[in-house]
Amino acid sequence: MNLNHLNLRVRDAAVCRDFYMQHFGFAPAFEADGGFFIRNAAGFLLALIPVEHHEPLPDGFHIGFAVGSGDAVLAQRDALSSTGVRVSDPHDGRPDDDYVSFRCWDPDGTEIELFWEPT
Repeated sequence: MNLNHLNLRVRDAAVCRDFYMQHFGFAPAFEADGGFFIRNAAGFLLALIPVEHHEPLPDGFHIGFAVGSGDAVLAQRDALSSTGVRVSDPHDGRPDDDYVSFRCWDPDGTEIELFWEPT
């Protein structure tokens, strides 16, 4: 069984759509319920549905994206930061820990973790 999609209720679906398309490689799939459904190359569907009264997500909730290498994680952090996206300090545990990560936040405040670990 594979996780297939995630439905996020957001303040501005178009702004969030553009963010995920620009920075995470998503492409339009279809529109429904006043929102946007976008899909990545692995087939994962992200639904961005607008709501009038947005509720913040619980502390600790985040979306995780695996990246191909530790250096690619750090490069993605630099790329996001250079466009004004809020990013955390990186964690680079190499060579002992073999885990590299950082956090960023989408325009709606959803926390995103980008990470690499050997498979």
